[in-house]
Parts: sequence; C-alpha cells; structure tokens
Amino acid sequence: MSHSSGGTPGSGTPRSADLFAGAVVAAVAVAAIVVSGGFPTMAGLDTDVGPARFPIIYAGALLVLSAILVIGRLMPKRGAQAAPAEPQAPAEAFRFHRVAIGVVATAIYIYMLSLIGYLPTTVVFLIGMMRLMGMRSWVRAPIIAVAVTAFLYLVFLYALQIPLPDGSLFETGEF
Repeated sequence: MSHSSGGTPGSGTPRSADLFAGAVVAAVAVAAIVVSGGFPTMAGLDTDVGPARFPIIYAGALLVLSAILVIGRLMPKRGAQAAPAEPQAPAEAFRFHRVAIGVVATAIYIYMLSLIGYLPTTVVFLIGMMRLMGMRSWVRAPIIAVAVTAFLYLVFLYALQIPLPDGSLFETGEF
C-alpha cells in the first residue's frame, strides 16, 4: 500500500483508501439514481426540480467527484521524479478512528434531528465535525457552523419550500 506524499486528492491517505472511497461513493450515487428513477415527477412542469430530479442532480455530482478522485489517484503526478528508495511518511497518517468517530457522530446527528430539530443539532454537529477534521479555532468553527446552518435552512424553507425538522421535544401538545 503506497502513501501519497502530500498534495491533493487524499493528502496523507493511502492510495487504495482513496480508490476504495471513490468506488463506494460512485456505487452509492448509481444506486441513488436507480432508486430515484421511480420517484414521482411534477406533472406538466418539465423545468421543476421535483422529488425525482433532486436526488439525480446530487448523485450526478457525486459521480463526477468520485471520478475526479479516482482519476486523480491513478494519474501520475506532473513533474514527479522516480520513486524514492524509501517511501516518505505522510504529513498526517490516515487514522481510521477519525472515520469511525465521524460515522458514529453522523448516526447520532440523524437520530437527534427528530428529537431536537435541525437548527441546534446541525450547529453542534458541524462544530464537532470541523474540530474532528482539524479546525482548531473555537471562534471560527461556531461562526461557520451557524452561517452554513442558517443558509441551508433558508434555502430549504424558502427556495425549495421544504420544511426541516423542528424536533419532537419542542412540539406542543393540544389539551
């Protein structure tokens, strides 16, 4: 297993891990396209981004990005010299525990969305993920998390007219 010696894509990750990730993401994207093909379309509105087209657009973007990742890892680097006798250590070794923490955090996030709601859950999740990925600033992380969360909330609420979860803890019962 050869390690990259810096640069993009996948700086510090094993080459095989990038190839595997690209293949998995491409497979998920193809599955999303197949499944969303059976979704209903908006009758009479060919230009409307309805329930069938929305996942296809994102799955297509995932296919393009995974192809860029795989091709980028398979192509020789420009100006690359012959391989050194000893492999160079990557700047930061690929750590599978970070991936596991990210997967568990995402599962908890998905569960908490229905309980607490989109706004507070997403802000906390984004701060945690930014810290996990290496952002060390306790000032920038919350600012970015709040800005991204608010932007996505407004896009879904006003542009797409799709309400995001409020959370069942905040629902008021009728007596």
